Amino acid sequence: MPQPGNAQTKITVEKGTAYDFLSSLLVLHAPKKFALRGAWASGMLARLSPDSRETLGRAVPIVGCPVQLVPSLPEPKDVETLLWHLGRWDPTELLEQITCSEELRQCGCKEIFSEVADRGRWTSDDRERLQRSLANESAKEKEMSDEKLDAMLDLWADARGFGEAYLAALRNYQDVFFHEEEKRIAAAIATAAERAAEQAKKLPLPDLIEEISGGLRYEDLSSAREVVLAPSYWIAPLLIRMWLDPDRLLFVFGARAASDSIVPGETVPDGLIRALKALSDPTRLRILRLVNGRPMGAAELARTLRLRTPTMLHHLHALRLSGLIQIRIPDGDSKQKALFSLRPQAVRDVASALDAFLRGSAAEERVDAEAKGRTETQETSQGG
Repeated sequence: MPQPGNAQTKITVEKGTAYDFLSSLLVLHAPKKFALRGAWASGMLARLSPDSRETLGRAVPIVGCPVQLVPSLPEPKDVETLLWHLGRWDPTELLEQITCSEELRQCGCKEIFSEVADRGRWTSDDRERLQRSLANESAKEKEMSDEKLDAMLDLWADARGFGEAYLAALRNYQDVFFHEEEKRIAAAIATAAERAAEQAKKLPLPDLIEEISGGLRYEDLSSAREVVLAPSYWIAPLLIRMWLDPDRLLFVFGARAASDSIVPGETVPDGLIRALKALSDPTRLRILRLVNGRPMGAAELARTLRLRTPTMLHHLHALRLSGLIQIRIPDGDSKQKALFSLRPQAVRDVASALDAFLRGSAAEERVDAEAKGRTETQETSQGG
């Protein structure tokens, strides 16, 4: 499916609950990043066995969301298919697949990890070699903390044992939670995939990515011969961007409708809550007014409002979650920084969503309250 304006780039839209299976673990272990209630996330993880909780608690901060495992799967790309294929790999190969991204392979980290696995331990020399390799990599990998480096090497020092434990934890997670969740979200994923396929026929690739991501605009995607788009109910409103190989780029985008909530039985839609929280802060309102005039970078915004850069980034993340700003991301080789601007239509959509919610009947509110009460009762009994 060639995209308008760039006949060299093929766009593939696929669907599968395996994407959500992996992304949901990231969301549950970092609920604040996704504006999810921490107590609910903890309740879901409490269903796991102690060993599985410990294994995933170690793995997720290191491997993040290894959605690179999914595109190569045969149809249907569901959880059963994913777990069957993972079970066919040697445990050490499984660890390689979830930890060695395309970027890490390109800079030679795989060879270092393999040596650590063969030896069964890592040394300070291994750590220094890994740091030197990462120094020539992307900004994302350069920012890998010392603690994360040590944790990654610890996993590889027991590669076979950890690979076996990780697969067992994934199976436990599917059994105690995601098996039912998979049924709940399947229709929404299918609908989002169909909509993205239709949009791909009409929009240039940068416009398409901005539309499905709720505000991320990549200025140059011409280096990818193929772009794979995959919807995920759980990852909304954020997006995962990952190179599958030097020519193929994967975007996993949020597929949850603005009127839906990740927590079953929740009365107020997630998107409305995020937007109203963003708009309730005076600093964020000032940011929106500034970027309504012209695009601005984070450093310029921080200077203008006399804020520390970390504080500004915190506010911009909240505005990104709300979908109220566009983030213009320059070419990877460019020295330019990301620029932020207002999405006027998104502001109007918030007003419409609030109006629609307030017009809901009292009877609907009672039904929602009863459903939420049942969900909270189940969480209490399962978590206790």
